[in-house]
Amino acid sequence: MLDFKPVTIEDKDAIQSFFDQSTFRNCDFSFSNIFCWRHSYDTTFAVENGWLYIRFQAKNDKPGYLFPLCQPLSSAPSPQGEGVTPFPCGEGLGHALERIMRDAERRNEAVRLYAVTREMFEQIEQAMPGKFTFQTDRAWFEYLYRSEDLISLVGKKYQSKRNHINKFKRMYPDWEYLPVTRAIIPDCLKLYDRWCSENGDCNDPSLQEEHLATKKAFAEYEKLGLIGGALRINGEILAYSYGQALTTDTFGVYAEKSLYEIDGGFTMMNQQFAEHNCANYTYINREEDLGIESLRKAKESYQPDFLLEKGFVILKES
Repeated sequence: MLDFKPVTIEDKDAIQSFFDQSTFRNCDFSFSNIFCWRHSYDTTFAVENGWLYIRFQAKNDKPGYLFPLCQPLSSAPSPQGEGVTPFPCGEGLGHALERIMRDAERRNEAVRLYAVTREMFEQIEQAMPGKFTFQTDRAWFEYLYRSEDLISLVGKKYQSKRNHINKFKRMYPDWEYLPVTRAIIPDCLKLYDRWCSENGDCNDPSLQEEHLATKKAFAEYEKLGLIGGALRINGEILAYSYGQALTTDTFGVYAEKSLYEIDGGFTMMNQQFAEHNCANYTYINREEDLGIESLRKAKESYQPDFLLEKGFVILKES
């Protein structure tokens, strides 16, 4: 059985080193997301022979694993001679999947991998042809946008967004954008509390979980390496957003909040954050809509460049 342990802030460098090698653009491969939401998924991890394994238990789903990631072992001995490494991660993906299969078997559980993209499944098929089935889930699809689109908002399809921003500027002529720093984090947390009041005081269990994740993110903001921005109007922080790079060409936006009473607040926050923090990236990943119709409508209104399809795989014998 793999030696899994809970994810703590002290594990950031060890886990992040695997994510830094990855080219997967989905937000699941983010230490910040894993750490801040560990309370919701009971997330644990194990490192063995150059591979990272992550296991979790979603509340409405059965336990499962993320796609395993490898980190090249520069010191791995090679039977083919010096300087030749047939298995740069110590072992191949097939062996890593076998380790997951044995771990699940010893737990008397079916073998499931969640948050799997088509690219990942192609690799699984190559490593173990015909062993797994793949099923997508539209609620998990992630929205990826061209950063230049969200910055410029050019064209007829963004006319309504430009109208919202122009109205915002007329109504709040003294607005200012500023980076999130430790000095204004207390004001960002106050904004979250006010936003909660607008949404039934966050009595919904999912909002309570988000509240805890938000507090974790701001408490460990610097250690997590988060990048944020905020809108200040009449001396008050009334919108904020934060995230970080997922790959060299994709920036992930993890949170965005604004008071609904601020006309155009969300639109302005979106555009300003993209302009100040995402201009050096090709894509902006604004995560999934979780099957929530209002959230889906809002994300689609920004005209995504493509949806990153995700689903789960399960061992056929399961």
